Amino acid sequence: MAEAFSVKFEVEGPVLGADVPKVMKEIVNRGLLDLATIEGSNHVKDQLYPGHGRITGNLRNHVGANLIQDNLAVIDAGETRYGADIQYAEKVEKRYGMFAKTRERIRSTPGLYQQYIGDALVEAFQ
Repeated sequence: MAEAFSVKFEVEGPVLGADVPKVMKEIVNRGLLDLATIEGSNHVKDQLYPGHGRITGNLRNHVGANLIQDNLAVIDAGETRYGADIQYAEKVEKRYGMFAKTRERIRSTPGLYQQYIGDALVEAFQ
């Protein structure tokens, strides 16, 4: 039988300082970028292997996550870092759907946003 437990935090004094909106924005952005990198671009890369969209590894090397504005992270095949996606990325996506599968996985996994933004929040308090 599982036992119930509780956790209690006590904080004294100013927690985030005077610039709370800016600090919260940075925390959320950091959490979103972590989510997009770990659960997003890494998952897309994992789907690119020999015989399944990977020939030279060039596309896999260009897949990445970037924060393009506050509260908005993207996973792409090089557009945000290099100015354009790799030319054949769209063809590979149409055949294997790695970006679409990753998007659906992120959307359908409960608690991912809370997990990553929560981790960033916990680190801000340390």
